[in-house]
Amino acid sequence: MTSLELISFINVVLFVGLFAVVLRDALRSPTRAKLNTALFFGSLAGVLVLSRLAQWTGFSADPAYPGLIIALLAVAPFAMVRLVDDFSHSPGWAQVAGAVGFVLLAGFALVAFGAMEPVVELAVVAFFLVVGGYAAVAFARAAARARGITRRRMTAVAVGAGLFIVAISIAFVGAFLGSTAAEVSSIVVQVLGLAVAFAFFLGFTPPAWIRRAWREPDLRRFLEQSIHLAGVTDERRAIAQLNAAAASTFGARGATVGVADRDRSVLRYVAQATGDWVEYPDDRFIAARAFQEQRRVVVANAAREDPENAEFYERVGAMAVIAAPISTENRRIGVLTVFAERMSVFAEDDLWLVDLLADQAAVLLESRELAQHASSLRAREEAARLKEEFLSAAAHDLRTPLTVVLGQAELLERRRQRNPAAPADAQGLARIAREARRLSDLVTELLDAQRLEQGTAVMDRAPADLLDVVEDVRERYEEGGLTVSVDRPALSLVASIDRPRIEQVLDNLVENALKYTPGGSPPQIRVASHEREARIEVVDHGIGIPEADHGRIFERFFRASNAQSITDTGLGLGLYICRRIVDEHGGRIWFEPTPGGGTTFALTLPLLAVAAGHVADEPPQWEDDPEPMTARELPADA
Repeated sequence: MTSLELISFINVVLFVGLFAVVLRDALRSPTRAKLNTALFFGSLAGVLVLSRLAQWTGFSADPAYPGLIIALLAVAPFAMVRLVDDFSHSPGWAQVAGAVGFVLLAGFALVAFGAMEPVVELAVVAFFLVVGGYAAVAFARAAARARGITRRRMTAVAVGAGLFIVAISIAFVGAFLGSTAAEVSSIVVQVLGLAVAFAFFLGFTPPAWIRRAWREPDLRRFLEQSIHLAGVTDERRAIAQLNAAAASTFGARGATVGVADRDRSVLRYVAQATGDWVEYPDDRFIAARAFQEQRRVVVANAAREDPENAEFYERVGAMAVIAAPISTENRRIGVLTVFAERMSVFAEDDLWLVDLLADQAAVLLESRELAQHASSLRAREEAARLKEEFLSAAAHDLRTPLTVVLGQAELLERRRQRNPAAPADAQGLARIAREARRLSDLVTELLDAQRLEQGTAVMDRAPADLLDVVEDVRERYEEGGLTVSVDRPALSLVASIDRPRIEQVLDNLVENALKYTPGGSPPQIRVASHEREARIEVVDHGIGIPEADHGRIFERFFRASNAQSITDTGLGLGLYICRRIVDEHGGRIWFEPTPGGGTTFALTLPLLAVAAGHVADEPPQWEDDPEPMTARELPADA
């Protein structure tokens, strides 16, 4: 046996074997796609078997033999056009044209091959190039649109179809050119036949181990993504990504996850176009049947099975639908639906994958709910902790001035009872007034923190020169005998601000600088401008802020760990209020260590104008962002 004969024999065995496999599958569960696949492989196997029998019996010399071979071979392109419609969408005219071309070519070959052999051979080549070429291109385009294992199978079919057309064309061109060319073309055709058989084998009837190998990367990616999605805070985004991952893993047109509402009989889906929640009754669509019956539902023609929603299925391209319930032992969580234009995309022995994806989705959604519940518990615990800290700090700080006021008032009352004519105790009255003001400041801090947190604080903003604001703060401290130096530019820095609130911020920062610089140098206020922003710094050379406290210094009720060494009073609200006020003005506030020790608090505010004597009515429109400032800025939620 020569090498050519061996290859020819292998081709016969392969195509006959493939035909036997697909025919058995079609007879077990007949569908249009399976019958067309059997028709395709049957035509190729029939040509090869008939050729062998003709050689053994001498039938190859009969005048009817070539026409019969051509007619049988022409079935293959016709079947390929039908398979295009089974695996993706094919226009009706293509189906009709393929059928008409097949009938005309088969009839012409049977009747006129002997008398018009060259013409018939040219017609065969033209038929294969046009009809078969259309099918090959259609399969290639379907492969480009598909995903996952479907793309791999479609690619294999497209390659096989292209090689098949090339092989047939070479065979007929070789026969048309003469005996020498026919011998060469026969070798090429036999080799291409092996490649065609292998490609069609991978595309139409891949064994289970190959499908598992193809699916493994997609399945692993799905599992990795699903684990990651457990930490996605936005449930809609997590569901949308789960939809995309499931569709990609199965190689289908799309997939949707419907989440059941515990309190109402609805299933919630994430709209692909908008990303918003959409709700449907849990007895609508094919997916609802799987949810209600808690079993997998497979539908080959969704529009026919559920005519009430036929328009919806046609709009989303859901001809074939597979739905599987997402549930645990104790709860119905929702339903997973995978859909495609044609049922042939779903191999029957791969339906277990939908159940696997549904089970994984159940684990994901259940874990997300548990995580949200745990987060809610942690939030309540944190709220309780903050409440306890607040009550402890408030009770301590409010009790101190109240004790002084009450004690001093009782002392004055007893003196008055003993000697009504005695002169007033000036020092006692001053102490009462001082502690009453301190008590008022504490209550104001609490109210400010509450209003800023709830967003009810009213900012009465108007254009003002920030240099005047800083100067007023400095003068107020100097009247009290405290020195605050100011480094300021010559030009005005006009911003739209709530002046009392910005003064409150500066007062708080300066008071902290004075409080936490025991016996040290006085604080300094530095003012500068950077393009469209004003920058104000309050610099001290005090005890500084421990590095471990940097991330929490602007939190409510938080005080630096070394603050207790200076004073045990304070609610820990001052810096929190400063940050909220600056945020309301569209600015930023942060801190950085002062060279040589201490802390520099810096804040920026957007300017209306930077010119002496000029105030703009509206902020200017800028084309680019300002240059970043070389400071370590804390995150907004610090």
